[in-house]
Amino acid sequence: MSEVALRDYQIESVERARAGVAAGRRKQVLMAPAGAGKTEIACFMLQEASKKYSRAMFIVDRVVLVDQTSERLDRYGISHGVIQSGHWRWKPYERIQVCSAQTLERRGIPADVQVVFVDEAHCMRKKVTEFLNQTDAVVVGLTATPFTKGMGKVYEGLVNVTTTNELIARGYLSPLKIYAAKAIDVTGMKVVAGEWSEKEIEQRGLAIIGDIVAEWQDKTEKHFGGPVKTIVFSATVDHGAELVRQFQAAGFDFRQISYKDGGDDVRRAIIEEFRKPDSTIHGLVSCEVFTKGFDVPDVMCGISARPYRKSLSSHIQQMGRVMRASPGKEYGLWLDHSGNVMRFYADTETIFQDGMTELDEGRLESKTRKEPTEQERDAIKCQCGAVMSMADVKCPSCGKERKRRTLIEQQPGELVEIDGNTRNRKTGWDDKIHFIAQLRAFARAHGYQEGWVAHKYRSRYGVWPNDPRLKHVAPAPYGVDVANWLKSQAIRYAKSRAAA
Repeated sequence: MSEVALRDYQIESVERARAGVAAGRRKQVLMAPAGAGKTEIACFMLQEASKKYSRAMFIVDRVVLVDQTSERLDRYGISHGVIQSGHWRWKPYERIQVCSAQTLERRGIPADVQVVFVDEAHCMRKKVTEFLNQTDAVVVGLTATPFTKGMGKVYEGLVNVTTTNELIARGYLSPLKIYAAKAIDVTGMKVVAGEWSEKEIEQRGLAIIGDIVAEWQDKTEKHFGGPVKTIVFSATVDHGAELVRQFQAAGFDFRQISYKDGGDDVRRAIIEEFRKPDSTIHGLVSCEVFTKGFDVPDVMCGISARPYRKSLSSHIQQMGRVMRASPGKEYGLWLDHSGNVMRFYADTETIFQDGMTELDEGRLESKTRKEPTEQERDAIKCQCGAVMSMADVKCPSCGKERKRRTLIEQQPGELVEIDGNTRNRKTGWDDKIHFIAQLRAFARAHGYQEGWVAHKYRSRYGVWPNDPRLKHVAPAPYGVDVANWLKSQAIRYAKSRAAA
């Protein structure tokens, strides 16, 4: 058995989870971005459990993840069995078991287990959840997106040591170059159980498949000199089949992974071929299979063709499949034909930058996002089609400087502050919107609340930011002018305190 070597943030995750157990929190969620090595952390803890002769389970809810996890345990020489219908590794005597959630639900979950890991814990399968509520075992739920309502009733704490942006900065994840391409029109689309109707998405999605193929050819040629490994998130199986047909008609080998692909063995064979560094398969297409735990680090491009109204977790999970680091991979490419990048922009930026400190009981996942206005799109999207993050001062694709408006009137040699109410009357809405966008970015960077933003806006314009046009303005990078104005406000406040 070879020891599992962990990175510093992974070690801290283990230590904090152990501290939580010592404090009485026997069921905890361990949050870390896709590609951060949550399975590696679990392997370390399973190895420790094995040394103590404890019985432990690692529960997954995808067939492809059973073999993927089993192979990882083999890498470290950790003896284990697999609980999955018809699997060759059925060894019920082993203390460590990799378990298919579906098989456990049919056969029943062993009562004598002492440690349980739940992969993709945000999925909250009914029978698994019932077991977790009853068991006295130590439970660790693994997920990048702990947004599901009800998680707080099962789990007693959240461990979140690192964030997406931190891991990108340290080279453990690859950044994304994102393009907002021609998207499926969701205007007036029927809603079923909180999300847009899959059938309607399928019908409208068929109209832009030609654009998807053409955009992929253009952008992969521009960034990589030709076709690269790609995964595509389709709306439905039939939508995916048509995507495959048109990619193949253009001369590219794309395959679909679905319930129609011929069974587990066929699916395994396709994915194993795709994993090879010299694979002849250009891309795989699926509705949801790749959203959870799909681990092929040298995937260079992702295509989003399934719009969501509420499911921030699906959006973040999908992007994470292309952000895994791989030798020679400087960045991944994300082609958004769903509109999800714009729709979830502010929340994604927040999660990538700050992570989470507690389970939010479904607030992020239950929120319906309004379609961004043209002005909001223009603040985020470059003329070349690339999407910029709040921190970008220039386009990450074409290098063009981001537009900045001067929000403070100037006279030679000095900044001049104008009376709030007069300023409010004289200043146009473009400047007000950009000003509050930059205030929100400054507040986020410094840990201030929305109330701070409101007070600073009132100091600037003499009125509270109650206008509906200001309510949903997303944060945007703040410039020197705003920083200087805030500094002048701080100096003025300090002087007034001193005088008092």
